[in-house]
Amino acid sequence: MDWFPQLFGYLGGIFIMVSFIPQVIKSYRTKSVDDLSFKMILATFFSTVFLLVYGFLINELPIILNNIVLGITVLFQAYLKIKYDKKR
Repeated sequence: MDWFPQLFGYLGGIFIMVSFIPQVIKSYRTKSVDDLSFKMILATFFSTVFLLVYGFLINELPIILNNIVLGITVLFQAYLKIKYDKKR
């Protein structure tokens, strides 16, 4: 049953990514990011960095993998925000 607690870690990470990915896809397709907060994107990125470090410190693969993927997703959203933001 050592896998059981990790299952919750993987599921939590998957649901966080699933909740973020539709916005990234929409931003990419519509090239519209004016309604997105860059501060929110930045805060989400920093939280993934801190959780990634935490995952390495406690040697928990679900935390490490989920935050690597989420971090890449958030960085891509930040790139889209910078590239398509009409307010700049």
